[in-house]
Amino acid sequence: QFGISSSYRYLWSQVTKKPAYFNYKHTADRWQFYFGLGLILAGCSTYFFNYSDQVNVSADSLTYAKQASTIYSDTHILYFLFAGVLIGFGARYGNGCTAGHCIMGVSQLSVASIIATVFFFIGGLIVSYLVIPYIL
Repeated sequence: QFGISSSYRYLWSQVTKKPAYFNYKHTADRWQFYFGLGLILAGCSTYFFNYSDQVNVSADSLTYAKQASTIYSDTHILYFLFAGVLIGFGARYGNGCTAGHCIMGVSQLSVASIIATVFFFIGGLIVSYLVIPYIL
């Protein structure tokens, strides 16, 4: 399996053997460590070598610019790390993330992935049209 959530499972199998989910024959999945490490290093190098405090937005999205400048501050890094761990666990627990199901699963004609993709879109539509308009 190709994806970051599969790499997440491999990494946690190196840390803990307690849950049966992480106790599997993972010798063939060693490449996933390097895949995940490469993604992390790419993100860090982009931040350190190409980071800009400027948020380029149009006049219509000034509210977004104000929110983005406070949300993406260095003081929130622990929140992002914790959220990333939770997202990774959830994606792996669900046998893949949304992109993995939609791209890899559907291309392999996996019935479970097709059903998951339909419900991802339904959930997105419900949130977009029935939730977000009432909280913003």
